[in-house]
This record gives sequence, C-alpha cells and structure tokens, in this order.
Amino acid sequence: MMKYAKPHRTYDEQLDLLRRRGLTVADPPRAIQDLKRIGYYRLSGYTYPMRAFEDDPQQAKGKRRKRGETFIEGASFEGAVALHDFDHRLRGILLSGLQQLEIGLRVQAGYTLGKRGALAHLDESALGPRAKEIHHQKKNKSRYAVWRGEYDSLQKKAKRGKQEFVIHFTEHYDGEVPIWAAVGFMTMGCLISLYDLLNDKDKRTIARSLGVKDPKVFTGWLRPLNILRNDCAHGNRVWNRSVTFQSDKLNLKMLVKPALLRHLAISPKAPVDHRVYFHAATTAYLLRWLAPDSTWPQDFVAIMRTFPSSVCKNLSFSPENSMGFTADWSDEELWQPTQD
Repeated sequence: MMKYAKPHRTYDEQLDLLRRRGLTVADPPRAIQDLKRIGYYRLSGYTYPMRAFEDDPQQAKGKRRKRGETFIEGASFEGAVALHDFDHRLRGILLSGLQQLEIGLRVQAGYTLGKRGALAHLDESALGPRAKEIHHQKKNKSRYAVWRGEYDSLQKKAKRGKQEFVIHFTEHYDGEVPIWAAVGFMTMGCLISLYDLLNDKDKRTIARSLGVKDPKVFTGWLRPLNILRNDCAHGNRVWNRSVTFQSDKLNLKMLVKPALLRHLAISPKAPVDHRVYFHAATTAYLLRWLAPDSTWPQDFVAIMRTFPSSVCKNLSFSPENSMGFTADWSDEELWQPTQD
C-alpha cells in the first residue's frame, strides 16, 4: 500500500496548479476567494468532468476510460464554480421538498398506527409478520429488535437534547412516548424502517394516502429519497451523481394517478435513471398528494432554470445529460400548479 505523500499547498499554489493543467481563470483574486469558500478538493468534483481522457492503447475493450490531470480546451474555473453554486441551490430545494415529505410521513405513520393504540409501535404483536423476521445483517435479532434499538437510542438522544415533549412523556408516563409524538424524534430512516414493519393494511393505507397503491413501490421510493435527503443535508454533491440505493422499475399500474409520471415510463432512459430527476419527480408526485397546494414543484422548476449550461466551451452540460432529466420535462402536468 502506497503512503500518501502529496504536499500541502497554499491557495495561490492550488490555483497555479489548476492553471498549469489547462484550466482558465478569468479573475485570479476572485478565484482565490472561491477556493477559500469552497475548497480545492470539493471543487474537484465539479472540475473532474472537464478533464481530458487519457490515451491508453492497452485499455481493455469496453472498459471505462480514465481521465487524466489536464483539462480540455475551454474549461474554466468560473464554470466549475457556477456548477458548484447551482448544486448548492439544487440541494436546498430538494431538501425543502424532502423535509415536507418526511413530516407528512410522520403524521401518516402516527395517525394510522395510533388507531391500534398509543403505544402500538412498542408492541410487536400490533405490527406485521415482517417484524418477527430475523434481520439480514444481525442474524441473532429480529427486524423489530433492531428497529427498537435504534428507536430507544433516538429517544435517549432527544431527551439529552432537552426536547420538551420527550421529557414530558418520559417523566410522567414510565418513559413511554405515544406514537403520534414519538414520530417527532424519529429520523426518516427510522420512520421508513417502522413502516416496513407494519401490517399490510396499515402499509396500504399510508401508501395510498400519498398516491401509491403498492407498499413495496412506496418503500422502494422512500429509501433512495432518504439517502438523497441526507446527501442534501450534509452538503454532498448532488449534480451529476446517482443515488446509490436505487428504486425498482417504475410500474405505472401501482400509482393512483399514473399520468403524472407517464413521461418517465416512456422515456428512453426507462426503466429508471437513478440520477436526480427520477427522485425529484417521485418527490413532486408524493407532495401533490400530501399537500396539493404546495408550490414546491414550481419552485423546483425555477431553480432548474438557473442551471449553468455554458460552463465549458467544448462540453455540453445539461439537465438531460448530467442529471437524467427527460426532454421538455417542465411542461409535464407533474410540475404545473394544481387546479382547484
């Protein structure tokens, strides 16, 4: 294993290195400020697609070509910064929609499971048969036991954080918090795991309230949306990147209103392109059921109109080729204001 030996570089040295590799810099003083604001390593995620491919005659046929360290002609520092700043705006609008969805899911889970009892989430018998299954990673524990461990940890964390409603319930009711309040300290991941443990009737009730007929399809959408939510919350790059936990093939028969996503099913990218657009579209679809008067779809369109297409003279960056967007996507009914 090779020991890392690259030296620390000042901001001026970092900028000089990029220029020597072929990246044009129109305003060096401003570029130094951007390096201080963004960081060399973080910015490299946005300059990487501007690097030239290496010529390797020994490369195996069909193997992915490697990029070298030099930039193609027309690549600019300012273009990379424009992509970075667009990505910041994109994360903000996605996080806004995903947080609305997360809160709505909390309400639906608390309301539906609460009908079975205030503490139904703490009673394995009130859940579905999947709760008793052995967890695939922790062979000596049931799925419910693994979920309960996460739940108990989150409740303790909420109490340490002095969340007043948690302190109230734990001090007055034997440390137990009713489901309609407990959803308030669950993470989205914990909430999705609980949904997966519910009985089929409760799963269908919640999924259908958000326009999806099949709970498996609903779960298949939620898991990658949770990863996307965490990427957005932690400032990770979203532009030009796939979500690692991929959804299942889009099945329009499983939707209450399939027309809203029909353009995805007939797209040449079908069955599913796992970059930004698919997940933005499923978020918009779910929000239309959860909050029909939400302006999030139109707000998302407005942010996408700020995409800096002309960041490199010899490269074509577009939402279609870098984020899986379909042609004329913003004209679809999904992104239009709902009609009263």
